[in-house]
Amino acid sequence: MVATGMSDRCLKILLVADPQILGNTFDKKLYWPLANLDSDWHLSKTYRKALQHTTPDVICFLGDLMDEGSVASAVQYDEYYARFANIFPQPKASTLMIYIPGDNDIGGEGRDQITEENVRRFRQYFDEQPTWELTTHKAKFFNVNRFTGFMPPTDDISWDSESYSIMLSHMSLLKNANSFSERAIDVFRPQIIFSAHDHVSKMAVVHKSDLFRASDHILLNTDRNKRNEISSFNLVNLRYRQELLEIMVPTCSYRMGVMKIGYGYAVLDGDELKYTVLWTSQRFYQLAIYSLMIIPLKLLCGQIWCVIFKRYWCCCRSRNRNYLPLPIG
Repeated sequence: MVATGMSDRCLKILLVADPQILGNTFDKKLYWPLANLDSDWHLSKTYRKALQHTTPDVICFLGDLMDEGSVASAVQYDEYYARFANIFPQPKASTLMIYIPGDNDIGGEGRDQITEENVRRFRQYFDEQPTWELTTHKAKFFNVNRFTGFMPPTDDISWDSESYSIMLSHMSLLKNANSFSERAIDVFRPQIIFSAHDHVSKMAVVHKSDLFRASDHILLNTDRNKRNEISSFNLVNLRYRQELLEIMVPTCSYRMGVMKIGYGYAVLDGDELKYTVLWTSQRFYQLAIYSLMIIPLKLLCGQIWCVIFKRYWCCCRSRNRNYLPLPIG
């Protein structure tokens, strides 16, 4: 467990990426209400287990909170938000809850254009802020959006050498970095970047001078023998070497087309960052097993039904008849 040997000053962060609670528009199959119910139940169950395991000081939701947030009507958005709040409640009043938008929340990918209405609606419902500060642990979180080109104003930023500078972005800043990535990194000087969007657990350590070169993020904690490993990074050494650390958090929803799902868990203890992935059960395997169990059960029920039907209603069943003798002459 990451908590072993930590000091009282350590900062525990639970990272939730791409939950994308399902909507009512895109999927019109007959089973969609059951699919939505099962997805919500699985997210709620795994989230609560993650809370029990980590007791976090901060919970960061890294975008794509809803699958149909950018296209939802006002009535639908109210419904989706109520479901989201029920699935992902705030565990304690002292827990800092951070929400940033993704392209499924406000648009920005493909033909789904970003609109001011969607941006405003997300900020209103989720109380999105440009920055968050946790004074008890001297940590500052900066909200950077590569889709909209938004970054926090720099007027009121005060730098403290003992404070953690943590950058949150739905889309990776180091993958195919551009001038926006460079400016955000120069201005906010992050010690860690947490991102999502790709639905896969990855990480990259890139030198500032190599920012515009194609950075290959490597898979993190995905091998069967390394799933429970804890990665450790010395933030002072990274800063001294002018290297940037980005961790991409996997999706926590089994409906996103990947088998390996879970929650990111980071602990900042002095100059040390410890990180791991809390992998959750692979729901598709469970559903497949349930389906295999249902097939013989349905066959058995069908056989029982046929026996009952044949015995009581079938016109071709044998009947016991008593015939009267024919009269003679």
